[in-house]
Amino acid sequence: MADDKQKRCFMITPLGEDGSEIRRKAEGVIAAVVKPVVEKFGYELICPHEMSKNGSITQQIIGEILYDELVIANLTGLNANVMYELAIRHATKKPVITISERAKLPFDINEERTLFYDDNMLGVIELKRKLEAMMADSSNIELVDN
Repeated sequence: MADDKQKRCFMITPLGEDGSEIRRKAEGVIAAVVKPVVEKFGYELICPHEMSKNGSITQQIIGEILYDELVIANLTGLNANVMYELAIRHATKKPVITISERAKLPFDINEERTLFYDDNMLGVIELKRKLEAMMADSSNIELVDN
């Protein structure tokens, strides 16, 4: 990858149908927290529901998961697609940051450092602060133990 090319961050997230509560929550976290923080650190945020390239969306998503410099995975609701995509990313041994509304996580991932948040306005502010702190410590992006 050329040095002048912008770093990419792919967002693994539950989506649901347009206008659904799941979609509104996902888009809210992306717009209020994830996008401004990753852009502050020089990443272009790639979201699956905003991809418009012709061809197989599944292949495009897997390509982003495999090759992007960073992935942020929203584990809220323990969506099966999110878990599948997270497993692919773990296999790459590349950086991934996990976030989730407060909940108990499955055994296989409950020891991952996850940024938990509450689904309210103060929760958004707190999540933004936690994500900024995690990204500011470059060892969280460079050293991977997936």
